[in-house]
Order: sequence, then C-alpha cells, then structure tokens
Amino acid sequence: MMNLKIWRLAFMVLAAFSIASCGSDDESYSTYSFGLTSAINGNNSEIEAIEFAYTDAYKMNKIKFNQQFFAPGTSKDLILKSCKQAEIAILTSSRKFGGRYVYEVKSKDEVLYQIVYGTR
Repeated sequence: MMNLKIWRLAFMVLAAFSIASCGSDDESYSTYSFGLTSAINGNNSEIEAIEFAYTDAYKMNKIKFNQQFFAPGTSKDLILKSCKQAEIAILTSSRKFGGRYVYEVKSKDEVLYQIVYGTR
C-alpha cells in the first residue's frame, strides 16, 4: 500500500515537471536546425564547401550539433557568431558558385539566419 502511494507521488511529480518544461518559452528549450534549404543547379563540391564552412565554424566555437540540429539550449548569439564567421570565410574565398544555394538556421517558430550564395 505504501509502495503504491510513493509510485503515485513520483508519477505526479514527473508529470508536473514534464508539463512545465513543454510550455516554457525559455531560449534554453529552443532547438534549431541548420543546413541548405535550397540548391538550384548545384554540384557536390559547391554544396560541400558551404556545409564545411559552417560546420567548421560551429566546431571552432564548440557548439554541439549532429547532422542537422544543434543541441537544445544552444545560444542564439553563439550560433549567429558562427554563421557570420562561415559567411566571411565563404565570401572572402576565391570560390565562385555556379548554382544558387540558400542556407538557413531555424526553429519551429523563427528563421534565425538565412543567406543566399551563388547566382540568382
């Protein structure tokens, strides 16, 4: 009987924490995806150059990420700083793009960063 009461109490506490965290507007719960959202007339070497510049900047700033998402709670300011570094690296390189590419960082609610490379 006592065991059942403890389990019920534990369940209610866990449910309360789950509900509270789902409704939070705190930046620490935002999850951002990143990558090319459009590639027109592109080729693999151009795509790889763009993706490498951004992932390299994320690594230099010690941002945790996987193939397309940053770890939950990643700082917007750090993401934007990294994107600016990658953008400068691409724009100051000698590479000319034959295709048109759109790179974005976004959450379900906002586009945090967007840039177009190549011909329009």
